[in-house]
Amino acid sequence: MRAVVFDMDGTLLDSVPAVSRAYADAIQSLGGPPVTPDEVVASWHVGHTELVLTHFLGRACGSAELERFHAHLDRAIAEVRPFPGIPALLDALTEAGLRLGVFTAATRRAATRMLAAAGIDMRFEVLVGGDEVERPKPAPDGLLLAQRRFGVPAEATAYVGDAEVDLGCARAAGSQGVHAEWGARAGVRAGSHLVAVRPHDLVDLLAPPGSHTVSPVTAKR
Repeated sequence: MRAVVFDMDGTLLDSVPAVSRAYADAIQSLGGPPVTPDEVVASWHVGHTELVLTHFLGRACGSAELERFHAHLDRAIAEVRPFPGIPALLDALTEAGLRLGVFTAATRRAATRMLAAAGIDMRFEVLVGGDEVERPKPAPDGLLLAQRRFGVPAEATAYVGDAEVDLGCARAAGSQGVHAEWGARAGVRAGSHLVAVRPHDLVDLLAPPGSHTVSPVTAKR
């Protein structure tokens, strides 16, 4: 592998509760139906923020609705943290010579702010938001765009995610999928993808042999 691309919510960041609640609050404030955070998460496959809001509100959404959502998200961002072990993992992968990126269904604006708030934004060479591509996951568009920005072929790229759509995206792109099992997203079926129970497992799964020296004890910081 030459590059590793990560999903964001539920993979890099323990953000699903805060972000789904921000969606639910925004939807209700925009005159939509009361929805639970679980219902919001179940809808994320439809695509980026504008599409999720449209899905629940039953009407076209534009800049005003997006600004309302971002106002709610800004208040939630203070709660967002990387999963334990993620900063050390990113260090280990970089030290092993792997290039790092993010492809998320979130808008580029939201992703930039959330990664910065979590203190890991500078670790990534490439960021692709869901609003930068036409088709959402499991279509491969966003992952392929990340690969073009890297200049790295699909077969030399791994995509790490906690959801079935992430693994489907990797398959559609011709890349190696890795299930981030620490994200604990239900409904991920067995398949040809690799499985990482904890973040540091990715070092053994993806880094070239002999290229890393970070111990599991260090990685748990």
